[in-house]
Amino acid sequence: MNLTESEPIKQIVQFAAGVAQSNIAVPPPVAELCREMMLNAAGAALAGAGHPDGIALARVVREMGGNGRSTIIGMGMRTSPVYASLVNAALVRLLDYDDNTVNTGAHCTAAVFPPVMALGEMHGYAGQAVLSAFAVGCEVTARLSAAGSTNGSAGAVGAAVASSMLLGLDAESLASAIGLAVDSASGDAGYGSAGAAALAEGRAAMQGMIAALSAEAGIDGAISGATIGTADFADLGVHWRLEDPGVTIRLYPCHSASHSVIDAILGLAQLHRFEPSDVSSMHVGVTAATTEQLPNVLPADGWQARRSIGFIAAATLCHGAPLINFFSDPAVHDEGVRAMMGRTSVEATLPASPLALNPAEVAITLTDGRTLRHRIDHPRGSPAMRLDVEELDAKFLYCTRYILPADHIDEAVSSFRGIAEIENVTGMASVLGG
Repeated sequence: MNLTESEPIKQIVQFAAGVAQSNIAVPPPVAELCREMMLNAAGAALAGAGHPDGIALARVVREMGGNGRSTIIGMGMRTSPVYASLVNAALVRLLDYDDNTVNTGAHCTAAVFPPVMALGEMHGYAGQAVLSAFAVGCEVTARLSAAGSTNGSAGAVGAAVASSMLLGLDAESLASAIGLAVDSASGDAGYGSAGAAALAEGRAAMQGMIAALSAEAGIDGAISGATIGTADFADLGVHWRLEDPGVTIRLYPCHSASHSVIDAILGLAQLHRFEPSDVSSMHVGVTAATTEQLPNVLPADGWQARRSIGFIAAATLCHGAPLINFFSDPAVHDEGVRAMMGRTSVEATLPASPLALNPAEVAITLTDGRTLRHRIDHPRGSPAMRLDVEELDAKFLYCTRYILPADHIDEAVSSFRGIAEIENVTGMASVLGG
């Protein structure tokens, strides 16, 4: 491939090489965020390992075979790094408990985390190399997503770049890996189940690694620069989209556009100490964009419930902060929640702005005639209200308590927080096996 004919790819290649060779530094705030993203992804995947769709996908991969050198998270089994990337990415995404980039909603970590951990485990790479590759892969994914690439193809390119960095590919081979990854995986095109949406992210991670391995083997992936979209890569290494506009690490296992609604309701309940039986009606004001992202009025199953403002608001008011079991298929038919949904109205009454993308204002009228109001512009987990250490650790514990023994939980948390100092990540990846 002639890199001079493909300026966007040339810029990505130069950026990746600069970070790999330590000529371009990952800023400390970005590195800290990436450590949090990786820890969160590990927790989300461990929680997803108990989902029937996750178990089914692992069964499929077991029957397909593999060289058994990379851990499938939470399943107590190993397979090839390619298949591990497929399953682990799906597990990260399965419960809507991962992170997403602001503005685009891209799931960078789901696509990039599994390949770097699989390769790191197989080859015994140093933690700093894995962290740097992860940061670059996520940044490239975020840039492509902002330019309109689908989550799948953007994630596949990000995974290919990160994998290529760890494999030590030269500039020509890295460019080929990018070309091979483009359009190799489809994005989330309105899937009707959690498993289907998660599998799309799994394909992105797997195809990205396959692209890197194929380029390493000498396959030429020459494409035109226009094929990867209109993303601006000129300031790579100077401005990081991971930092600005940033990444939301979800505190609740549902669409991030609903989290302002959740925090507003929790704030009112904590301040005024009322019971669900005290509520005469609830009005939820959000932006038009939020109603478009969460369109389901009367969800029929747990997947639809994660995209239903009315259900999420009613369930939060009845039961508190949403947990994973809120979004099981049986929970969707909870009589108390359904009754509260009948007393809940949702309207697009708020304007969106660059300073508050998904604001929410909740007005709860009590049976004694009082109306309580609360507005949230920035929910917990968003860039303006990042989760603190205690919140992220508590989430990891909640996700892993039935999968990992207590000493493995502590080891995993400390390993991800100190990944830059780890000489060989094989052990920390194995700990996640369950």
